[in-house]
Amino acid sequence: MTDIDTSKFKDREISVLMGGWSTEREISLKTGRAVVDSVKSMGLSVRSVDLSSPEQAIKLVDSLDLVFIALHGRGGEDGFIQAILEEKNIQFTGSNSKSCELSMNKSETKKIWRELSLPTPDFVEIKNAGTTKTQTSPFLSSEQDVSALEESFVVKPAREGSSFGVSIVHPGKGSLENAMKEALKYDDILIVEAFIEGEEVTVPILEGKTLTPISIKPKNDFYDFDAKYVRNDTEYSQSELSEEELMTVKNFAWHAFSSLGCSGWGRVDLIQDKKRNFQLIELNTVPGLTETSLVPKSAILEGIDFDGLIIRILNTACFKE
Repeated sequence: MTDIDTSKFKDREISVLMGGWSTEREISLKTGRAVVDSVKSMGLSVRSVDLSSPEQAIKLVDSLDLVFIALHGRGGEDGFIQAILEEKNIQFTGSNSKSCELSMNKSETKKIWRELSLPTPDFVEIKNAGTTKTQTSPFLSSEQDVSALEESFVVKPAREGSSFGVSIVHPGKGSLENAMKEALKYDDILIVEAFIEGEEVTVPILEGKTLTPISIKPKNDFYDFDAKYVRNDTEYSQSELSEEELMTVKNFAWHAFSSLGCSGWGRVDLIQDKKRNFQLIELNTVPGLTETSLVPKSAILEGIDFDGLIIRILNTACFKE
């Protein structure tokens, strides 16, 4: 059991914002309930707030004291709720509004990583993909650029989470057109990214430190929504890395996180390819805190139980500048 100091929260009301209006609403509710149960178990004052619309969030903000953001996806990770709280000078967990907005957009995130020579798969960005006149970024000049990525590629909505709308297209299996149609259900900015075969690795970040990397081995083609939240056969384990690899992946994760201005806590997802090189995939500013979530699994390996994890996340809110 982690030695937990809750004294600084004795006179605070902790509001846990959950639910929201994104496609990740149900997962957010699970995260929020887990956080509320934890805070209650430590004898602290907690308020459960199930948000259902932006208007509701704007109306209730004046009644909040200390906020634990458990909102996933749009509204919670795109800077919307953070900007409202910043305007009212209310302390909250996680990164600021600008960093959240940037991190939510996988395309803009990858552009910054590329500028800093951080490793991330080759990609093209397709803007206004749902219109007849599709505008493209400098990363895409023609269909030949897409086919030049690799024989296999991944199509994603640029601003969506929990693997919604993600498709992998292999030679003879799937098509770019169908994959784009699926991704367009969630966003009109798409990413077509080179498929990297290898092991998925995630590195949580807490209080300015990188935690133990976790390896993910799904039974599906990739770590999709079912593998994350529905199936019970996804394998999670402490990553088997050499000392040099461990130092490398933690270094990449920290620079990926800090280069976007993120703070407090979060999670960086990578792929270790067949040559054992790491490629950055994406960053989560409000990772899940459910029974199958990755951050609690990593925290346990650091000797931090769930209650201790929640208090540490709250501590980062209290010291937010």
